[in-house]
Amino acid sequence: MASRRKSRRLVVQALYSWGTGTSDLPVLLQFSWADPSGEEDLAFPRMILQGTLEHLALVDQKITDHLTNWDIDRLARVDLAILRMSTYCLMYQPDIPAQITIDEAVELAKELSTDEAYRFINGVLDGIRRDVQSQG
Repeated sequence: MASRRKSRRLVVQALYSWGTGTSDLPVLLQFSWADPSGEEDLAFPRMILQGTLEHLALVDQKITDHLTNWDIDRLARVDLAILRMSTYCLMYQPDIPAQITIDEAVELAKELSTDEAYRFINGVLDGIRRDVQSQG
């Protein structure tokens, strides 16, 4: 698993699976369902997945705060998974540049979701980015 994008895709897939109740967290954290790769390659996706789920209530609240005329329960599951992972990174991973987090989320949305989803995700995450940066 050479790229961070591939790692992020794994996290989105794991969050999607977890959100639908089809997989338990210990199974997801092993990433045994993914392409075989070295343990060192799994450190990043494992950290992001664990962090997202540990802070899920705050992450979901931040997403909800930035939804206009939308309810978080109405979001497509894949869009919610992308938003959760990216919001966690914006809030708790300051070493990852915010613009990279947003750009990666947009690319994942283009790849995994509907034709319009990437614009929506970009708008929500940009609002979250501004909010997080203003809080310092």
